[in-house]
Amino acid sequence: MELKEYSFLPTNEYVKPLGRTIMFDDCRVLSLSGSGVEFKYTGTKLTVTFLGDSTTIADEGVPQPWRDQARVAVIVDGITQLDTVIKKPKEIFEVCGLDESIPAAEHVVRILKLSEPRMSTVGLGEIEILAYGPAEPTPLKDTYIEFIGDSITCGYGIDVPDERHTFSTGTENVYKAFSYKTADKLGADYSMVSYSGHGLISGYTPDPNVPKLEELIQPYYDIFAYSYNTFRGLKMEDRKWDFEAERKPDIIVINLGTNDDSYIQDDEDKRQAFYKAYVEFLEKVHSLNPESKIVAAFGLMGDRLYDTEVEAVAAFKEKSGFDKVYSVRLTPQDFEKYGYGADWHPSAASHEVAARELSDFIRGL
Repeated sequence: MELKEYSFLPTNEYVKPLGRTIMFDDCRVLSLSGSGVEFKYTGTKLTVTFLGDSTTIADEGVPQPWRDQARVAVIVDGITQLDTVIKKPKEIFEVCGLDESIPAAEHVVRILKLSEPRMSTVGLGEIEILAYGPAEPTPLKDTYIEFIGDSITCGYGIDVPDERHTFSTGTENVYKAFSYKTADKLGADYSMVSYSGHGLISGYTPDPNVPKLEELIQPYYDIFAYSYNTFRGLKMEDRKWDFEAERKPDIIVINLGTNDDSYIQDDEDKRQAFYKAYVEFLEKVHSLNPESKIVAAFGLMGDRLYDTEVEAVAAFKEKSGFDKVYSVRLTPQDFEKYGYGADWHPSAASHEVAARELSDFIRGL
């Protein structure tokens, strides 16, 4: 056989979807953290086309601020070959060329959106390879884990040296987050449904007297995604997620409560409201995934609400009769030992500790 050029769109015929994605016109829409595709091919050259959303379109000649645009990565055989922020409506990258940087062998390619959905979305367009045959989707892994969470699950601010840095999509990296690392350690496929600042009775608030009700996670679980911006006129929240047609997770990890804690503090009435909301959210998640085990994991940015979550899990189990629901306390981040990411978020080292703890716990199930 001889090397030939193959060009294809990222449909299920050629790629395995990672996380929640949809095909839209001639591209695959990647919005949620960690969403992407994986495929294999035997050859050399690899070229990838990305299509930007409304954040990449100039408003009266003035470009949108780069800090909110989508960060993406192309990983070949476990090595990151491209890591960039999409700043234009269309960008084409020759990820691997014809030199000796990539030999003519079988390669596994993973294309990921590293940043979260609210700020931006990206389209994955045409992919070109120089190969001995067409690309093929990699096989499904035995275990599929869904992560529901906030900025911690997204990998917020993980690529900065200390807490004095503020947020930008260019420093958010789910590839280094405890969620992605847990799936990797368990050899599992995954999905992330995570939004920075969100909670169950309040999003993050600097004033505990004023809840942030516009940043609750519940409305976003059964839709495709939510974004401030549009992609070719498409609003992400207009697409419902088809739980019947899509693959069901074997395990669902819920990591929520950190933002609620900014509002609850030591108020018992608020704590009771959180307890009630947690039970109700468990009911919603279970109703849409009736066979999935559920793990309530909490503590990385403080564990004050952990006991409340344990109570909520116990109440849900008694009420529903479904007993495959568990709680696990994650060790709070150790600043002295591991430092911080942006805005006092966990560093990559802290995420690694949490991933070890969570993956060990899940193995025990």
